[in-house]
Amino acid sequence: MVNPEAIRAYLNDTKSSLGDKTPELYQKLEELETLLPQVRQHLSTDTTRRTIDEAQKLLDLKREILLANPLLDIDNILVARYRLGNQARTAMGPALGTSNANYNSLFSSRRSGYNAEISRLSNLRGVIESRTIYKPTADVPLSDIQLHWDADRLLFSSLDENRHWQIYEINTDGTGLHQKVVVDEPDLEFCDANYLPDGKVVATCNIGYNGVPCVHGDDVVANLVSYDPETKNIRRLTFDQDGNWAPIVIPNGRLMYTRWEYTDLTHYFSRIVMHMNPDGTENKALYGSGSYFPNSTFDMKPLSKHNSRFVGIISGHHGTARSGRLVIFDPAKSRKEEKGMIQELPFSWRPIVPIIKDEMVEGVWPQFMKPYPLNEKYFLVACKPGPDALWGIYLVDIFDNLTLITEQEGEGLTAPIPLKKTETPPVIPSKIKPGEKEATVFIQDIYEGEGTQGVPRGTIKALRIFAYEYAYILAPSDHDAQGIQSGWDIKRILGTVPVEEDGSAMFKVPANTPISIQPLDKNGAAIQWMRSWLTGMPGEIVSCTGCHEDQNTIAMPKRTIASTITPRKLEVPEGGIRPFTFRLEVQPVLDRNCVSCHNGTIAQPDFRKDQMVTYKRGVLTKLERHYDQSYLNLHPYVYRQGPEADIYVLQPYEYYANNSELIRILQAGHHGVKVPETDMQTLYTWIDLNAPYFGAFTQLDLKKEAPQNQIERRMELSEKYSGVRVDWQQEIKDYAAWLKNKENNKTDGTTGATSSSEGIKDSGKKAKTVKVKGFPFNREEAVQKQTEANKDRRQLTIAPGITLDMVWIPAGTFAMGDNGEPSATPAFKAQVKKGFWMSTTEITNEQYGALFPEHDSRYIGQTWKDHTTPGYAANLPKQPVVRVSWDDANAFCKKLGELNRCTVSLPSETQWEWAARAGSANDFWFGDRQVDFGAYENLADSTTVDLAVTGVNPRPMRPDDPMRKFWDFLPKESGVNDHHLISANVASMQPNPWGLYDMNGNVAEWTRSGFVPYPLKEKVDQAVSEQKVVRGGSWRERPKYSTSAIRKAYYPWQRPFNVGFRIIMEE
Repeated sequence: MVNPEAIRAYLNDTKSSLGDKTPELYQKLEELETLLPQVRQHLSTDTTRRTIDEAQKLLDLKREILLANPLLDIDNILVARYRLGNQARTAMGPALGTSNANYNSLFSSRRSGYNAEISRLSNLRGVIESRTIYKPTADVPLSDIQLHWDADRLLFSSLDENRHWQIYEINTDGTGLHQKVVVDEPDLEFCDANYLPDGKVVATCNIGYNGVPCVHGDDVVANLVSYDPETKNIRRLTFDQDGNWAPIVIPNGRLMYTRWEYTDLTHYFSRIVMHMNPDGTENKALYGSGSYFPNSTFDMKPLSKHNSRFVGIISGHHGTARSGRLVIFDPAKSRKEEKGMIQELPFSWRPIVPIIKDEMVEGVWPQFMKPYPLNEKYFLVACKPGPDALWGIYLVDIFDNLTLITEQEGEGLTAPIPLKKTETPPVIPSKIKPGEKEATVFIQDIYEGEGTQGVPRGTIKALRIFAYEYAYILAPSDHDAQGIQSGWDIKRILGTVPVEEDGSAMFKVPANTPISIQPLDKNGAAIQWMRSWLTGMPGEIVSCTGCHEDQNTIAMPKRTIASTITPRKLEVPEGGIRPFTFRLEVQPVLDRNCVSCHNGTIAQPDFRKDQMVTYKRGVLTKLERHYDQSYLNLHPYVYRQGPEADIYVLQPYEYYANNSELIRILQAGHHGVKVPETDMQTLYTWIDLNAPYFGAFTQLDLKKEAPQNQIERRMELSEKYSGVRVDWQQEIKDYAAWLKNKENNKTDGTTGATSSSEGIKDSGKKAKTVKVKGFPFNREEAVQKQTEANKDRRQLTIAPGITLDMVWIPAGTFAMGDNGEPSATPAFKAQVKKGFWMSTTEITNEQYGALFPEHDSRYIGQTWKDHTTPGYAANLPKQPVVRVSWDDANAFCKKLGELNRCTVSLPSETQWEWAARAGSANDFWFGDRQVDFGAYENLADSTTVDLAVTGVNPRPMRPDDPMRKFWDFLPKESGVNDHHLISANVASMQPNPWGLYDMNGNVAEWTRSGFVPYPLKEKVDQAVSEQKVVRGGSWRERPKYSTSAIRKAYYPWQRPFNVGFRIIMEE
């Protein structure tokens, strides 16, 4: 592409440094501008030799002008040269020494069949001259070339005589080849190295003995280590679930690299640019945390010591490997998605659109790899301009010029590095304390930051701390490693620590251990989920301002309670530190409180222990796991995110325990059973950890190629190089033994379940049947009452073209509540003294967004894994708004009332139930809970079977899929079809007699009432109630939990995934 405007912009930018060449180059530009229209015209009509010669002259003029750039006066570039023969024009990154996918390291790449060398190119503006620096005698790759700041030596990755990955160093004149990283550990491999300013080397290594979990450990995970050539000591820097790549020291002396992580995150989109000190301290996200776009960022290079900008390659997950689009980032502008992307090269005119796509750069041209900034405007880069082009070395700039320096038929050239000295970054003194076993975590104010936005001060009472233990190499893992919709990793409970009154906390944690933090309320239930980890180095003080605070905002230091006292020790859970397992933690709760009835005869589901079910998955993987039937019967009543949830920072309380049917049943009162507080806290912990079953990895020897004794080997390496030894198998055994010996209880040695019962049953009195004169009444009478009021329909204006229909609901008296429903007992006589206007539908996303445009109802997450989208859209214009709090709903009412000069509010729960019943004393206005609701309400029906999905870009499981019986777990009415998987457009179903749609389904609805015991009394001040009443059911709930009487309690700042609202207007 020849762009005269771009060339002129380059000349204008460099003319002061071009000196005497400037006039001649402008003259050549004029010649080019004259020739360009002729060439275009001739190319459109013929391809004669003359036309081809003209086109070549045009390209020669462009090349001559652009390669006159003074930044190329160095005239020496190092490159990696791969001789590819007739494959040169189809080859992509892996043929040129990169990893063979965006989700693995070089450890997974092929280890033979290469013809590579490191070359030194000169005479860049003329006929290129090439000199070989190093060419191996074996058919091995040469990767990760990194030049020392003194420009006298370089590092690269290649294979030794045993075909193991090692780091080598060679002088730039081709002498002094030697293996740089030498350790007495024959099973350790190293690659992707770089120099550190203090003389050490950073590299990636398989030291963690963990495998990529989404492929059952088939790919070996590479974590970062530092190596001291003088002492030959290595020290592990990262303790990450998945790969670390492309480490590079940035001008301030810190280390920048890419980290892939997906503990409870969507794994196609979670490669994050990190930065830390070279000793591993102060490790933080730099770009891409909480972002779907881009999927991957590789080969980052800093632009200047004067700002935070860097250049890098953005790519997808599957598809094209390690090449893609070339982008300049500025974390100071933003750290998420496209917001901090300054420019795509060479496309300054094209907006960067944050697409959410698996194979993000498939079919995108040109493709780029291995950029090197000459300054903030000009870059060397390996480029393949089109599908049939060669990989060559190009000069690209911010003015949209892309200029070939050299290419060679039959070859691929990559990794250009100018052979010149550069400024050595400063040495950051190490902050670790060798020999220390702990680190300190300091949180200045847990209420600061996006993660706890809207949570009232004083709500968070403690922090739960747990540690991850990751999957092994070539061993079964995957998204179902810990249970059904439960996650990838073992989660070991380390303990809890209190949060001080001012929101601060300071506490000790094990060093060199990946830990996660969950803020807990007074009930011991998590209100937010970190879904990542931090790792404190020995003696380090890991500090943060709050929960997911904005790193681009300078925090104001303040004196805190935690900073004035000694760091707290974790309160270790009773029975010791251990992985959380269903059989040892939750089953005993069922034995104590539930099994006396739920024993397979008296009541269903059956919660007895030791009724095992075999789970087999995969013809190739031959995966076989064994579950207690009690687990399979209980987990469907738990709402949790599963292994992969929305990558955006979650709303506080998104997966809070009271979103789970199990907890609502127990809190409302289940046949008089009062579950002890300690048992409730166990259930909260189980839910907060994603309802795991195993807390272990099983079948580690399933594949004969898997390393032998790798659990022990991981512990050996960890203890030797990190000072940590985690024996999670022994922890489980020790806890089982502790349970068995627990005082005053007889314990089953297999499950740890106690045989005594601590459940306390109420001896409640039977409620009286309530009779109300004139109630119930039929449809015709309901319509007559409404008509007699002589109130025409009304319409409120929200914004131009956006209105809200209202119908009149007459006054009346009725029997409120349901003596068969614990949350609505006892029934009583209630009166609606005055009629009121009510919106015919729930407030939609379009209506809510007109007044609060920043709101997003987001998506409903999928099960399984391999998500290529955020989930099922809940944010379409006509769907009901969700993820709004009681406070949000009231703010909408206030603003709408001001716009229409009237008083708008949420209905009281009395008004809501009266309106929902429309004269009916049944469960629903159309009948009881056994009636086919398909035409009337959107509830949990047969369509929810499609929530059981599988495959890449998950699709509903086939009816004959043997996995469907495990993954089609949502409680539902299978005999009813309402034709809606999740929330539908409002008014998609039939209205009740008063013209109200979706009162009992679609989404549940806030009322203005506080949650207080029945019967309601006029003089009771409901404002003092801690929780507010939500009424009705939703697409996810069965009829028994969606009736006109059912009550649910939520905190006013909570934003449930399936709760919206409708409004009323009183005269």
